[in-house]
Amino acid sequence: MMNKIILKEKLDLELSLFSGQAFRWKKKLNWYYGFIDNKFLKLRIKNNCLEYVCSDDWVAQDKVYDYFGLGIKYNEIFENFDDELSTVAYKKLQGMRVLNQDPWECLISFIISAWSNVPKISNTIHLLCQKLGYKYILDDMVGYSFPSPIQITGLTESEMKSFGMGYRGQYVLKTSKIIEENKILLSDFYNEDYFDSLKFLLTFPGVGDKVANCVLIYSLKKYNAFPVDLWVERLLVEDYGLNKKMSLINKRKWGQNYFGKYSGIIQHYLFHYKRKYNH
Repeated sequence: MMNKIILKEKLDLELSLFSGQAFRWKKKLNWYYGFIDNKFLKLRIKNNCLEYVCSDDWVAQDKVYDYFGLGIKYNEIFENFDDELSTVAYKKLQGMRVLNQDPWECLISFIISAWSNVPKISNTIHLLCQKLGYKYILDDMVGYSFPSPIQITGLTESEMKSFGMGYRGQYVLKTSKIIEENKILLSDFYNEDYFDSLKFLLTFPGVGDKVANCVLIYSLKKYNAFPVDLWVERLLVEDYGLNKKMSLINKRKWGQNYFGKYSGIIQHYLFHYKRKYNH
């Protein structure tokens, strides 16, 4: 069954899904296949509507709406912030949305992502899901749901390495065990503030300041989270004049202070603009 959401905010699926914040979307013809609420579906934009078709399990419209953060008016964020490069990035990449992904999948994905590249990260996550996830079929596309903490804890370190995780496999295993043994629900942190959520995430193996801030901005709606990777560091040094010797945490704090309440959204535009056009 075709489901439709009338778009009041500009949405570019290509930019939103393939800008380094999510790793499991695939495009075929005009459709984008992937997971929202850990359920397989396909999406497209047609006649100013976001259309989607589910596979076995139905995904509610509010889940899709929330996934793309369509309640946030990006034009107001950028119009009310006087910064030339941010304005250029916004105009160039209009329609790109910061995603609200499942926090558990987001946490494991960014632990896996450390010092890697998008194709490799995507393949590693695919192998993990193929091993443990529920198999969905939609058209001729196959997808596997993301495994739960208890499913992952049943794996060995050698199995984790066979997915291409390398040393990060032990971090994924240990994090899964902590989550499972303590019955932690990451979604509880929607209601916690940025600093408490950051402090908590930093207790997990393999989670440093960058990974924690990625999880906060790309899944837990902490829009002032500000991940500093190599591209963002280059941006801050080359375009904003920060001292290269300044620590990554102090660079992150500077970015949050300078870019303000929605620094994470502005950061994502600047990150993708730097990577694509301004390198």
